[in-house]
Amino acid sequence: MSANTLQTLFKTSLTTTQGTRRLHLRSRLPLLWLAAAFLAALLLPDRIWTTFLVGIGGLFLIAYVWANQLLHGLYGERRLRFGWVAVGDRLGESFVLGNNAYLPAFWVQIVDHSTVPDYRPAVVRSVGAMGVERWRQDAVCRRRGQYRLGPWELHSADPFGIFAVTVSYKRSEELIIHPPIHTELPIPLPAGQSSGRSRARERSWQATVNAAAVRDYNPGDPLRWIHWPTSARKEALYVRQFDLDAAGDVWLLLDLQSQAQVGDGPEGTEEHAVLLAASLIGRARHENRALGLAAYGQQPHIIPPGQGQGQEWRLLRALALLSADGNTDLRAALHDLSRIARRGSAAVVITPTAGAEWLPSLIALAQAGVQAHVILLDRASFGAPQSNRGLRDAVRQLGFDCHVVRQGDLGLPPDPADRHGYWQFKTLATGKVV
Repeated sequence: MSANTLQTLFKTSLTTTQGTRRLHLRSRLPLLWLAAAFLAALLLPDRIWTTFLVGIGGLFLIAYVWANQLLHGLYGERRLRFGWVAVGDRLGESFVLGNNAYLPAFWVQIVDHSTVPDYRPAVVRSVGAMGVERWRQDAVCRRRGQYRLGPWELHSADPFGIFAVTVSYKRSEELIIHPPIHTELPIPLPAGQSSGRSRARERSWQATVNAAAVRDYNPGDPLRWIHWPTSARKEALYVRQFDLDAAGDVWLLLDLQSQAQVGDGPEGTEEHAVLLAASLIGRARHENRALGLAAYGQQPHIIPPGQGQGQEWRLLRALALLSADGNTDLRAALHDLSRIARRGSAAVVITPTAGAEWLPSLIALAQAGVQAHVILLDRASFGAPQSNRGLRDAVRQLGFDCHVVRQGDLGLPPDPADRHGYWQFKTLATGKVV
């Protein structure tokens, strides 16, 4: 019997609800020893060779039984505490390593294939017979984006190192790291041309602060809209009818043309533009404003204005995936926004550009009934040789509000817990539920 045949006999692979499990020989050398002892005992009958064969065979048997116990007894579980986190937040996972076997696992290596930057949950642990080990793994989120947690594996072996045991969890979980939200940003949201105390003439299909009248109840109307005094007086169900908010919709327009950017990473204009947009999203959520996003990178992100926490998550997810790698200049972006933004809304333009060729498009946007505000990222503070301070004066002379943001004006909040986030618990891999 050849070494390859023996090695095939000792291979075991099975798939369960707790992962794919595999047992195999770590090396062919012990098989050669066993084959040599068997041939020596067969061709040279002697007590020494017989004892050697029994010892090697017994060692193989003990190692196989031990490894087979671990194959069916080892299990792992990891839980992600925060499904959505911001840059600067602490990413936390809880790990569980269990052993239902009657024999201990002297070492178990956690092999992780996650893509989160600077996050290394790979460790080596031991777990006793019928035992459970628990620990937490933390890391600070330093880069926004979409990442993956998992797949991951458990690696172990018998005490003699003859057989290897692998438990693989192929499932992976998506992790969104969004930019932090600054609540103290001194840049207000524009009100739009419908601002003031006057109410809009159109009726709203969503609840707003302005309740104009009542109407008959229709199936599907939320119960919280019922106007009980009128319903009691008329002995029928009536619901409140809402006006549109006095303030108009707001669009965030991010200039993502690659040629206009200055700097890289957290110190570049791309990240500062994203931080500004995230802060304005948080302010819109607090003020119950309808906010949309227009960003023209290699993959354009156009999100119509909306309200509520769901809209906030959609906008933050889009910001987490943005990259300033586009070829669309600000002039073309403004032209496109003038076609999709409705009259009476407002637009906040965030750009690091130094040229003034887009100003006619800004004027055309205002003529289309969209109130425009500009936030310029000061190129000189980001290390560019030319400054765009003169562009600020030109924008203001045209009658538009213009703010200038320099490098370092935006930083991480001092308290990592003081951020908006999507807190939820997720189980990354099936296994024993704790």
